[in-house]
Amino acid sequence: MIFRLRNILLLSAAAVSAVVVAENDTAAPQAHQLDNSYTYEQYLTHFNKSYDNTEEHSRRSQTFARNLETILRHNEGRMTDDGDIIDGGYVMGVNRFTDVERGEMPLGYNSLMHPAWRSQLVGGGASKTERLLGATDTVTASYSKPPDIQMDDVSSLPTEMDWAKEGKINPIIPNQGGCGSCWTFAATGVIESHLAIATGECPVSLSEQNILQCSPNPDHCGGTGDCSGSTVELALNYIADITAKKTGGMFNIADVPYSGSVATWDKCGELTEGKSASVGIEGWTQLPLNDYEATMNAIAKVGPLAVAVAASEWGFYEKGVYDGSGNTAEGFVVNHAVLLVGYGVDEDTKEKYYKVRNSWGPTFGEDGFIRIKRTDEDSKLCKKDNQPLAGMACALDDNGNTIDVEAPMVCGTDAILFDVSFPVNVHKIE
Repeated sequence: MIFRLRNILLLSAAAVSAVVVAENDTAAPQAHQLDNSYTYEQYLTHFNKSYDNTEEHSRRSQTFARNLETILRHNEGRMTDDGDIIDGGYVMGVNRFTDVERGEMPLGYNSLMHPAWRSQLVGGGASKTERLLGATDTVTASYSKPPDIQMDDVSSLPTEMDWAKEGKINPIIPNQGGCGSCWTFAATGVIESHLAIATGECPVSLSEQNILQCSPNPDHCGGTGDCSGSTVELALNYIADITAKKTGGMFNIADVPYSGSVATWDKCGELTEGKSASVGIEGWTQLPLNDYEATMNAIAKVGPLAVAVAASEWGFYEKGVYDGSGNTAEGFVVNHAVLLVGYGVDEDTKEKYYKVRNSWGPTFGEDGFIRIKRTDEDSKLCKKDNQPLAGMACALDDNGNTIDVEAPMVCGTDAILFDVSFPVNVHKIE
Protein backbone atom coordinates (compact mmCIF):
# COMPACT_ATOMS: atom_id res chain seq x y z
CA MET A 1 0.00 0.00 0.00
CA ILE A 2 1.34 3.44 -0.90
CA PHE A 3 0.62 6.29 1.44
CA ARG A 4 0.55 10.00 0.87
CA LEU A 5 2.26 12.47 3.18
CA ARG A 6 3.78 15.83 3.56
CA ASN A 7 7.31 16.10 4.88
CA ILE A 8 8.00 18.91 7.31
CA LEU A 9 11.71 18.15 7.35
CA LEU A 10 12.39 19.73 3.97
CA LEU A 11 13.94 23.14 4.54
CA SER A 12 13.23 26.13 2.35
CA ALA A 13 16.08 27.79 0.50
CA ALA A 14 15.67 30.80 2.72
CA ALA A 15 16.01 28.69 5.85
CA VAL A 16 19.14 27.03 4.53
CA SER A 17 20.72 30.38 3.78
CA ALA A 18 19.80 31.51 7.26
CA VAL A 19 21.53 28.65 9.06
CA VAL A 20 24.52 27.82 6.88
CA VAL A 21 26.89 30.55 8.00
CA ALA A 22 30.44 30.93 9.19
CA GLU A 23 31.16 30.14 12.83
CA ASN A 24 32.30 33.66 13.75
CA ASP A 25 30.53 34.70 16.92
CA THR A 26 33.44 35.19 19.32
CA ALA A 27 32.40 38.79 19.99
CA ALA A 28 28.73 38.01 20.60
CA PRO A 29 27.47 38.82 24.11
CA GLN A 30 26.89 35.99 26.54
CA ALA A 31 23.56 35.45 28.25
CA HIS A 32 24.37 37.63 31.26
CA GLN A 33 25.58 40.44 28.99
CA LEU A 34 22.43 40.61 26.89
CA ASP A 35 19.77 43.30 27.15
CA ASN A 36 17.23 44.86 24.82
CA SER A 37 19.79 47.31 23.48
CA TYR A 38 21.38 44.52 21.43
CA THR A 39 20.50 45.27 17.81
CA TYR A 40 19.93 43.11 14.79
CA GLU A 41 22.76 44.81 12.93
CA GLN A 42 25.14 43.92 15.77
CA TYR A 43 23.85 40.35 15.60
CA LEU A 44 24.45 40.11 11.85
CA THR A 45 28.02 41.30 12.34
CA HIS A 46 28.70 38.92 15.21
CA PHE A 47 27.45 35.93 13.29
CA ASN A 48 28.69 36.91 9.84
CA LYS A 49 25.22 36.89 8.36
CA SER A 50 23.65 38.98 5.61
CA TYR A 51 20.49 38.97 3.49
CA ASP A 52 20.51 40.66 0.10
CA ASN A 53 16.74 40.52 -0.23
CA THR A 54 15.10 43.43 1.61
CA GLU A 55 11.96 41.47 2.40
CA GLU A 56 13.99 38.56 3.75
CA HIS A 57 16.10 40.93 5.86
CA SER A 58 12.96 42.47 7.33
CA ARG A 59 11.43 39.08 8.12
CA ARG A 60 14.59 37.87 9.81
CA SER A 61 14.86 41.10 11.78
CA GLN A 62 11.34 40.63 13.13
CA THR A 63 12.09 37.01 14.02
CA PHE A 64 15.25 38.15 15.82
CA ALA A 65 13.30 40.72 17.84
CA ARG A 66 10.72 38.15 18.96
CA ASN A 67 13.37 35.61 19.85
CA LEU A 68 15.50 38.12 21.74
CA GLU A 69 12.45 39.04 23.81
CA THR A 70 11.91 35.33 24.58
CA ILE A 71 15.56 34.93 25.60
CA LEU A 72 15.56 37.96 27.90
CA ARG A 73 12.25 36.96 29.49
CA HIS A 74 13.52 33.42 30.15
CA ASN A 75 16.81 34.63 31.65
CA GLU A 76 15.32 37.23 33.97
CA GLY A 77 16.42 36.52 37.53
CA ARG A 78 18.25 33.31 36.59
CA MET A 79 21.87 34.58 36.69
CA THR A 80 24.27 36.56 38.78
CA ASP A 81 26.02 39.58 37.27
CA ASP A 82 28.95 37.28 36.49
CA GLY A 83 26.78 34.81 34.60
CA ASP A 84 26.48 32.07 37.22
CA ILE A 85 23.14 30.27 37.09
CA ILE A 86 20.97 30.66 40.18
CA ASP A 87 19.01 27.66 41.49
CA GLY A 88 19.74 25.37 38.55
CA GLY A 89 18.15 25.02 35.16
CA TYR A 90 19.54 26.67 32.05
CA VAL A 91 19.85 30.03 30.37
CA MET A 92 19.30 31.10 26.79
CA GLY A 93 21.62 33.10 24.56
CA VAL A 94 21.99 34.43 21.05
CA ASN A 95 23.53 32.19 18.42
CA ARG A 96 23.24 31.60 14.69
CA PHE A 97 19.62 30.50 15.11
CA THR A 98 18.31 33.66 16.78
CA ASP A 99 16.82 34.97 13.52
CA VAL A 100 15.55 31.52 12.46
CA GLU A 101 12.00 30.29 13.00
CA ARG A 102 11.56 27.12 15.01
CA GLY A 103 10.23 25.24 11.98
CA GLU A 104 13.40 26.05 10.04
CA MET A 105 15.84 24.45 12.45
CA PRO A 106 18.26 21.89 10.93
CA LEU A 107 16.95 18.55 12.17
CA GLY A 108 16.30 15.40 10.12
CA TYR A 109 15.23 12.47 12.32
CA ASN A 110 12.26 10.78 10.65
CA SER A 111 10.28 9.11 13.42
CA LEU A 112 7.99 7.42 10.91
CA MET A 113 10.82 5.03 10.13
CA HIS A 114 10.71 3.83 13.75
CA PRO A 115 8.63 0.63 14.16
CA ALA A 116 6.48 2.29 16.84
CA TRP A 117 4.99 4.40 14.06
CA ARG A 118 5.78 2.40 10.94
CA SER A 119 4.08 -0.84 11.93
CA GLN A 120 0.76 1.00 12.12
CA LEU A 121 1.04 2.54 8.67
CA VAL A 122 1.13 -0.60 6.55
CA GLY A 123 -1.74 -2.78 5.39
CA GLY A 124 -0.76 -6.01 7.11
CA GLY A 125 2.66 -7.57 7.62
CA ALA A 126 5.92 -5.78 8.19
CA SER A 127 6.93 -2.76 6.14
CA LYS A 128 10.04 -2.81 4.01
CA THR A 129 11.78 -0.76 6.67
CA GLU A 130 10.85 -3.21 9.41
CA ARG A 131 12.01 -6.15 7.32
CA LEU A 132 15.29 -4.41 6.61
CA LEU A 133 15.79 -3.72 10.30
CA GLY A 134 14.92 -7.18 11.52
CA ALA A 135 11.19 -7.91 11.62
CA THR A 136 10.21 -11.56 11.98
CA ASP A 137 9.18 -11.93 8.33
CA THR A 138 12.37 -10.36 7.04
CA VAL A 139 13.32 -11.03 3.46
CA THR A 140 16.12 -8.51 3.32
CA ALA A 141 19.45 -8.20 5.07
CA SER A 142 19.26 -7.09 8.69
CA TYR A 143 22.34 -6.68 10.85
CA SER A 144 20.44 -6.07 14.07
CA LYS A 145 21.99 -7.63 17.19
CA PRO A 146 20.20 -8.03 20.53
CA PRO A 147 21.62 -6.16 23.51
CA ASP A 148 24.44 -8.04 25.22
CA ILE A 149 24.88 -5.97 28.36
CA GLN A 150 24.68 -7.01 31.99
CA MET A 151 21.93 -4.84 33.45
CA ASP A 152 22.89 -3.52 36.86
CA ASP A 153 20.82 -1.19 38.99
CA VAL A 154 21.57 2.40 38.05
CA SER A 155 22.55 3.16 41.65
CA SER A 156 25.52 0.80 41.27
CA LEU A 157 26.86 2.53 38.15
CA PRO A 158 29.52 5.26 38.34
CA THR A 159 28.15 8.66 39.36
CA GLU A 160 29.61 10.20 36.23
CA MET A 161 30.57 8.89 32.80
CA ASP A 162 31.88 11.27 30.15
CA TRP A 163 33.34 9.76 26.99
CA ALA A 164 34.38 13.22 25.84
CA LYS A 165 36.64 13.57 28.89
CA GLU A 166 37.91 10.06 28.16
CA GLY A 167 39.07 11.30 24.74
CA LYS A 168 36.70 9.03 22.82
CA ILE A 169 34.55 11.73 21.22
CA ASN A 170 35.80 13.48 18.09
CA PRO A 171 36.85 16.93 19.35
CA ILE A 172 35.80 18.51 16.04
CA ILE A 173 32.17 19.46 16.61
CA PRO A 174 30.23 18.88 13.37
CA ASN A 175 27.86 21.29 11.68
CA GLN A 176 25.11 19.80 9.52
CA GLY A 177 24.24 23.19 8.05
CA GLY A 178 20.73 23.52 6.64
CA CYS A 179 20.39 19.87 5.60
CA GLY A 180 18.17 17.49 7.56
CA SER A 181 21.14 15.18 8.00
CA CYS A 182 21.35 14.84 11.78
CA TRP A 183 20.86 11.06 11.47
CA THR A 184 24.10 10.75 9.48
CA PHE A 185 26.05 12.81 12.01
CA ALA A 186 24.74 10.77 14.94
CA ALA A 187 25.59 7.54 13.12
CA THR A 188 29.04 8.74 12.10
CA GLY A 189 29.81 10.10 15.55
CA VAL A 190 28.87 6.89 17.33
CA ILE A 191 31.00 4.85 14.90
CA GLU A 192 33.97 7.20 15.39
CA SER A 193 33.71 6.82 19.16
CA HIS A 194 33.31 3.06 19.19
CA LEU A 195 36.29 2.70 16.88
CA ALA A 196 38.37 4.78 19.30
CA ILE A 197 37.23 2.61 22.21
CA ALA A 198 37.96 -0.61 20.31
CA THR A 199 41.44 0.44 19.18
CA GLY A 200 42.49 2.53 22.17
CA GLU A 201 43.39 5.32 19.76
CA CYS A 202 42.14 8.87 19.34
CA PRO A 203 38.96 9.33 17.27
CA VAL A 204 39.38 9.78 13.52
CA SER A 205 37.14 11.96 11.38
CA LEU A 206 34.87 9.88 9.18
CA SER A 207 32.52 11.06 6.45
CA GLU A 208 28.77 11.47 6.77
CA GLN A 209 28.36 12.00 3.04
CA ASN A 210 28.41 8.35 2.00
CA ILE A 211 25.57 7.61 4.42
CA LEU A 212 23.67 10.74 3.44
CA GLN A 213 23.88 10.16 -0.27
CA CYS A 214 23.75 6.37 -0.53
CA SER A 215 21.87 4.92 2.45
CA PRO A 216 18.48 3.52 1.33
CA ASN A 217 15.15 4.56 2.70
CA PRO A 218 13.13 1.53 1.62
CA ASP A 219 9.63 2.84 2.25
CA HIS A 220 9.95 6.37 0.83
CA CYS A 221 7.39 7.46 3.37
CA GLY A 222 8.19 10.38 5.61
CA GLY A 223 11.29 11.33 3.67
CA THR A 224 13.54 9.71 1.13
CA GLY A 225 16.65 9.81 3.25
CA ASP A 226 19.33 12.39 2.43
CA CYS A 227 18.36 15.90 3.60
CA SER A 228 14.72 14.84 4.02
CA GLY A 229 15.51 12.73 7.06
CA SER A 230 15.91 9.11 8.14
CA THR A 231 17.07 7.20 11.24
CA VAL A 232 20.36 6.09 12.73
CA GLU A 233 19.36 2.43 12.52
CA LEU A 234 18.93 2.65 8.75
CA ALA A 235 22.33 4.34 8.50
CA LEU A 236 24.07 1.70 10.63
CA ASN A 237 22.37 -1.13 8.78
CA TYR A 238 23.60 0.31 5.48
CA ILE A 239 27.20 0.51 6.74
CA ALA A 240 27.01 -3.04 8.12
CA ASP A 241 25.63 -4.29 4.81
CA ILE A 242 28.34 -2.77 2.61
CA THR A 243 30.97 -3.87 5.14
CA ALA A 244 29.74 -7.49 4.96
CA LYS A 245 29.62 -7.38 1.18
CA LYS A 246 33.07 -5.74 1.04
CA THR A 247 31.70 -3.01 -1.18
CA GLY A 248 32.37 -0.13 1.20
CA GLY A 249 32.15 1.12 4.76
CA MET A 250 33.00 4.42 6.39
CA PHE A 251 35.38 6.73 4.52
CA ASN A 252 37.77 9.32 5.89
CA ILE A 253 36.36 12.84 5.77
CA ALA A 254 39.35 14.01 3.74
CA ASP A 255 38.48 11.53 0.99
CA VAL A 256 34.72 12.09 0.99
CA PRO A 257 33.96 15.56 2.40
CA TYR A 258 30.52 16.53 3.64
CA SER A 259 28.23 18.60 1.45
CA GLY A 260 24.81 19.53 2.75
CA SER A 261 23.70 20.86 -0.63
CA VAL A 262 21.80 18.28 -2.68
CA ALA A 263 22.36 20.30 -5.83
CA THR A 264 26.11 19.62 -5.70
CA TRP A 265 25.82 15.83 -5.37
CA ASP A 266 26.98 13.35 -7.96
CA LYS A 267 25.51 9.87 -8.14
CA CYS A 268 26.21 7.54 -5.22
CA GLY A 269 28.61 5.35 -7.19
CA GLU A 270 30.67 8.32 -8.26
CA LEU A 271 30.97 9.60 -4.71
CA THR A 272 33.48 6.96 -3.57
CA GLU A 273 34.95 5.92 -6.91
CA GLY A 274 38.68 5.37 -6.49
CA LYS A 275 38.40 5.75 -2.68
CA SER A 276 38.95 3.05 -0.07
CA ALA A 277 36.73 2.54 2.95
CA SER A 278 38.70 2.62 6.21
CA VAL A 279 36.19 1.52 8.87
CA GLY A 280 33.48 -1.14 8.97
CA ILE A 281 30.91 -2.46 11.43
CA GLU A 282 29.40 -5.91 11.95
CA GLY A 283 25.97 -4.74 13.00
CA TRP A 284 24.02 -2.55 15.38
CA THR A 285 21.94 -2.80 18.53
CA GLN A 286 18.79 -0.93 19.45
CA LEU A 287 18.00 -0.78 23.16
CA PRO A 288 14.51 -1.48 24.50
CA LEU A 289 12.11 1.40 24.01
CA ASN A 290 12.09 4.06 26.76
CA ASP A 291 14.33 2.03 29.08
CA TYR A 292 16.32 4.20 31.51
CA GLU A 293 18.22 1.31 33.08
CA ALA A 294 19.30 -0.10 29.72
CA THR A 295 20.38 3.31 28.45
CA MET A 296 22.40 4.07 31.58
CA ASN A 297 24.08 0.66 31.56
CA ALA A 298 24.94 1.00 27.89
CA ILE A 299 26.44 4.48 28.18
CA ALA A 300 28.44 3.43 31.24
CA LYS A 301 29.70 0.10 29.92
CA VAL A 302 29.61 0.12 26.13
CA GLY A 303 30.21 3.68 24.92
CA PRO A 304 28.43 6.65 23.38
CA LEU A 305 24.94 6.11 22.02
CA ALA A 306 22.94 7.56 19.14
CA VAL A 307 19.60 8.86 20.41
CA ALA A 308 16.51 10.53 18.97
CA VAL A 309 15.19 13.65 20.69
CA ALA A 310 12.58 16.37 20.48
CA ALA A 311 14.86 19.32 19.73
CA SER A 312 12.56 22.01 18.36
CA GLU A 313 13.18 24.16 21.45
CA TRP A 314 16.94 23.75 21.63
CA GLY A 315 17.82 26.72 19.43
CA PHE A 316 18.23 29.27 22.24
CA TYR A 317 20.14 27.04 24.69
CA GLU A 318 23.42 28.51 25.95
CA LYS A 319 24.38 26.69 29.15
CA GLY A 320 23.09 24.81 32.18
CA VAL A 321 20.88 21.75 32.58
CA TYR A 322 18.09 21.95 30.02
CA ASP A 323 14.73 20.79 31.36
CA GLY A 324 12.67 20.57 28.18
CA SER A 325 10.00 22.87 29.56
CA GLY A 326 9.36 24.31 26.11
CA ASN A 327 7.69 21.07 25.02
CA THR A 328 5.05 21.05 27.74
CA ALA A 329 2.24 22.80 25.89
CA GLU A 330 2.43 21.09 22.50
CA GLY A 331 3.77 17.66 23.43
CA PHE A 332 6.89 16.05 22.03
CA VAL A 333 7.97 16.20 18.40
CA VAL A 334 10.74 13.64 17.99
CA ASN A 335 12.72 15.17 15.13
CA HIS A 336 16.47 15.12 15.76
CA ALA A 337 19.26 12.56 16.22
CA VAL A 338 22.30 13.30 18.37
CA LEU A 339 25.17 11.61 20.21
CA LEU A 340 24.71 10.79 23.90
CA VAL A 341 28.25 10.96 25.29
CA GLY A 342 27.72 10.58 29.02
CA TYR A 343 25.91 11.56 32.17
CA GLY A 344 26.68 13.20 35.48
CA VAL A 345 25.61 15.49 38.32
CA ASP A 346 26.17 19.25 38.24
CA GLU A 347 28.68 20.18 40.94
CA ASP A 348 26.88 23.37 41.97
CA THR A 349 23.19 22.60 41.58
CA LYS A 350 23.31 18.80 42.10
CA GLU A 351 21.06 18.35 39.05
CA LYS A 352 21.42 15.04 37.25
CA TYR A 353 21.96 15.31 33.51
CA TYR A 354 22.70 13.54 30.24
CA LYS A 355 25.52 15.04 28.18
CA VAL A 356 24.79 15.24 24.47
CA ARG A 357 26.90 16.32 21.50
CA ASN A 358 24.87 18.14 18.88
CA SER A 359 25.60 18.66 15.16
CA TRP A 360 25.02 22.41 15.05
CA GLY A 361 28.66 23.49 15.28
CA PRO A 362 30.93 24.43 18.20
CA THR A 363 29.16 27.70 18.96
CA PHE A 364 25.94 25.96 19.97
CA GLY A 365 25.37 25.58 23.71
CA GLU A 366 28.31 24.48 25.82
CA ASP A 367 30.97 24.27 23.08
CA GLY A 368 28.69 22.18 20.88
CA PHE A 369 27.17 20.14 23.72
CA ILE A 370 23.93 20.35 25.69
CA ARG A 371 23.25 18.92 29.13
CA ILE A 372 19.72 17.53 29.46
CA LYS A 373 17.87 16.94 32.71
CA ARG A 374 17.98 13.33 33.94
CA THR A 375 15.98 11.64 36.68
CA ASP A 376 15.90 8.07 37.90
CA GLU A 377 12.20 8.05 36.99
CA ASP A 378 12.78 8.89 33.33
CA SER A 379 11.20 5.64 32.08
CA LYS A 380 7.96 6.78 33.71
CA LEU A 381 8.11 10.42 32.58
CA CYS A 382 6.41 9.92 29.23
CA LYS A 383 4.33 11.80 26.70
CA LYS A 384 2.88 10.94 23.32
CA ASP A 385 4.72 11.80 20.14
CA ASN A 386 1.59 13.26 18.57
CA GLN A 387 3.05 15.64 16.07
CA PRO A 388 3.98 13.46 13.06
CA LEU A 389 0.28 13.33 12.20
CA ALA A 390 0.35 17.12 11.79
CA GLY A 391 2.10 17.03 8.46
CA MET A 392 4.50 14.12 8.49
CA ALA A 393 2.59 10.86 9.00
CA CYS A 394 0.95 8.91 6.20
CA ALA A 395 -2.48 9.48 7.64
CA LEU A 396 -4.49 8.62 4.52
CA ASP A 397 -4.50 5.53 2.35
CA ASP A 398 -4.81 5.53 -1.44
CA ASN A 399 -8.59 5.79 -1.22
CA GLY A 400 -8.43 8.82 1.04
CA ASN A 401 -9.51 6.90 4.11
CA THR A 402 -8.04 7.93 7.45
CA ILE A 403 -5.74 5.43 9.10
CA ASP A 404 -6.32 5.13 12.83
CA VAL A 405 -2.84 5.61 14.27
CA GLU A 406 -1.96 5.41 17.94
CA ALA A 407 0.81 7.84 18.84
CA PRO A 408 3.60 6.02 20.73
CA MET A 409 4.76 7.01 24.18
CA VAL A 410 8.21 8.58 24.38
CA CYS A 411 10.01 8.96 27.68
CA GLY A 412 12.65 11.05 29.39
CA THR A 413 13.37 14.74 28.89
CA ASP A 414 12.77 15.54 25.23
CA ALA A 415 12.11 11.83 24.54
CA ILE A 416 15.78 10.94 24.97
CA LEU A 417 14.99 7.29 25.87
CA PHE A 418 12.72 6.60 22.90
CA ASP A 419 15.21 5.44 20.25
CA VAL A 420 18.70 4.49 21.43
CA SER A 421 21.23 2.54 19.35
CA PHE A 422 24.92 1.84 18.84
CA PRO A 423 27.16 -0.06 16.38
CA VAL A 424 28.56 -3.53 17.02
CA ASN A 425 32.16 -4.62 16.33
CA VAL A 426 33.51 -1.42 14.82
CA HIS A 427 36.86 -2.15 13.18
CA LYS A 428 39.43 -0.89 10.74
CA ILE A 429 39.29 -2.20 7.19
CA GLU A 430 42.74 -3.24 6.13
